[in-house]
Amino acid sequence: MTETEIAAAAVALLVMLVGALGVVVPMLPDVWLIWLAALGYGLVAGFDGWTGAVAMLLITVLAILGVVIDLALGPAAARRGGASWQAITASMALGLLGLFFFPPIGSLVGALLGLFGVEYLRRGQNAEEALAAVKHYVVGCGWSVVARLGLAALMIVIWAAWVWAGRGA
Repeated sequence: MTETEIAAAAVALLVMLVGALGVVVPMLPDVWLIWLAALGYGLVAGFDGWTGAVAMLLITVLAILGVVIDLALGPAAARRGGASWQAITASMALGLLGLFFFPPIGSLVGALLGLFGVEYLRRGQNAEEALAAVKHYVVGCGWSVVARLGLAALMIVIWAAWVWAGRGA
């Protein structure tokens, strides 16, 4: 490996670790940052023929899967807990607003308040039933974090195998 390739690998790994941290910290980008680091490495060091192409394809598929999981698990669990689509929509909207106005925890607080508020009103001001939907949402979000951490780790391992395979080239 040349000095440029070593430097590119070191920077890419650092950025990937920030991406893995982003799975847990809402303000940081997550799986897409790992994907961008892998792409950047490939552009600087080269894709090493089919090895790099296959690795980048796998990393891309895992990044897309991570986004789908992030967007789907929380709302799906809330729906399973009896939340209406209106409550889930309010949760997403207030979560997005919270992200911009009260980072880094505003997203979570906004999502929970949106879900609770709509379900509270929809269920005749029954806080217990509204909280049940919120609990399901929180569990779904927790599983989303666990799944995306696993995907992030797998993405980094695939990238590391790609770097290792290309070290003698």
